[in-house]
Amino acid sequence: MSLKDREHFESYRAQTLAKHTILEKYIYAYFIILKGTEDRLVYIDGFAGRGTYTTNDGSTVPGSPLRALEKISSNPDLAKKVRTFFIEQDEELFAQLKTSLDSYYAKSPQIQEPQLANGAFSAVMTAMMDKYQRDGRAIAPMFVFVDPCGVDGVDFTVIERLLRSQRKCEIFLFFNIEGVRRILGLKEHMGETLAHLLGSSARAAELAQVVASANTSAEREEAIIRYYEDLLRNQTPGRFVVSFRVEREERRITSHYLVHVAQHPRGFAIMKDVMWSVGKTTEGKGGLLFEQASISTMYMLFTPEWDSVKASVLRELSAGKKPMTYFYDVLTHRPENRLCGTAYRNAILELEKEGKVFVLGEDGETQTPKRPRRNGVLTLSDRCHVTLR
Repeated sequence: MSLKDREHFESYRAQTLAKHTILEKYIYAYFIILKGTEDRLVYIDGFAGRGTYTTNDGSTVPGSPLRALEKISSNPDLAKKVRTFFIEQDEELFAQLKTSLDSYYAKSPQIQEPQLANGAFSAVMTAMMDKYQRDGRAIAPMFVFVDPCGVDGVDFTVIERLLRSQRKCEIFLFFNIEGVRRILGLKEHMGETLAHLLGSSARAAELAQVVASANTSAEREEAIIRYYEDLLRNQTPGRFVVSFRVEREERRITSHYLVHVAQHPRGFAIMKDVMWSVGKTTEGKGGLLFEQASISTMYMLFTPEWDSVKASVLRELSAGKKPMTYFYDVLTHRPENRLCGTAYRNAILELEKEGKVFVLGEDGETQTPKRPRRNGVLTLSDRCHVTLR
């Protein structure tokens, strides 16, 4: 790891907080759902860093390892069942990480003792899975956080093997599209980094051709992230892939994506809701993006997304009335659908206020069902129906 990578932990930025918030919210839901049927659960942080960050005022805040342990220790069942592994290659950061985790465990003995490894993520995970295979042991359901500072260090073959090793395994990874663009610009001097990221030199060459045929920077970005998402969907058991776009702080271009890979539609739907709640846009409606420069300059890059969300609801209702479970469960579970339950609920409430739809009761007929309010806003339970006005 370079000095620049170490300096990453000397500044705690808004986009890092957003990433950690998504991680915290989702892993708690993931483990709470699984604890009822599983005796063993695993959390892995593949690029754990030093365990803490320094803010602009010089104070120290917890990084992803401590935030994950805090969520796990907050529930007695999770504290007993979730085993944690933290991997860090840089020796200096690893020493700081060990100090942080030893201190946390000393104050929270109810959790399982955190396990640490000083090595490269891909090498450590390969050795771990090889050992389980040799011993004939089943791998417990695991959530794997893959958060490199750059592009290097992520091996697609390891991601694929992890997903194939356990049907409840999920991956949450940092995809440095800015770094990928720079590497592609080197052309014949790209090296092996992209080959590892994508799983082969042939795929790296194929992506380079796809990107070279694009006409604009927006098309090139779309080509890169779609190529990687399709690779995950088609070459691993992880059919359900959703990406969260993070904009740079000082320029209206994408810095990176946070990509979640699941093998079950429920995890996919929950992660979209979590990402949506953290998303920050010029429209102020939430979403699968975290805008920074665009908000500070009040500059709209795209046609307002919220109008298209409401339009999609009206299209669905053009075929007839629908129960809310259709929006909350059926639509949100479709692999190609980027919308979440929260988006549908808010869109329908706005359409109701605009007089474009009716919300019906559980029987699908009553036009003025009794509905409680939450924070002054009418709720929309899954027992309601909705129809065009």
